Amino acid sequence: MIDLKELSLVSGKAAWMAYLDIYCLDADGALFDAALLAAAAAFSHCKWLTFLYVAVQIPVVSLNDDGRIVVVSKQNEVEKLKNKPVNEEKRKLKLKGIPFALTCILHKNYILADPTAEEESIMETLITIVLDSSCQLVSLYKPGGPALAYESVIQDCIALSRQRVRELQTILNEAISDMEVD
Repeated sequence: MIDLKELSLVSGKAAWMAYLDIYCLDADGALFDAALLAAAAAFSHCKWLTFLYVAVQIPVVSLNDDGRIVVVSKQNEVEKLKNKPVNEEKRKLKLKGIPFALTCILHKNYILADPTAEEESIMETLITIVLDSSCQLVSLYKPGGPALAYESVIQDCIALSRQRVRELQTILNEAISDMEVD
């Protein structure tokens, strides 16, 4: 999802680390799907130097003569530094293919997509399919439970996931364009 080169400050020497905590206030099934979509939305919209929604400033930094990172503050403004700052411009974080997940449960001869917590409680088997924005399979997760007898069940779940990707891409793009602030 994130091109690690985007986080690089100085090749081979320094890079940003991106952390994202997701707090679930209420869960009614398919929690992983919602959390992945929230993470994709957060990283799709963040800008370096300013995270708009949590008002955390990522500082401008420079390298000193020893090759260590120096935070540029008002006391040691850019003019006083010997070396030019390495991240002086705002820029959007570029993502490689946003992942989208769809959880399906199998109960008897039925496939149910995006189950509620109550529906998850009666399931026989759960499958989570993760596709990227070009509908390529990224991950297939099937925890314990009975083995699947038919490959067609997995193919049906992937087909449902492809349909969901198109729906979620539209929703995510609209939400992000509504939040654009320069």
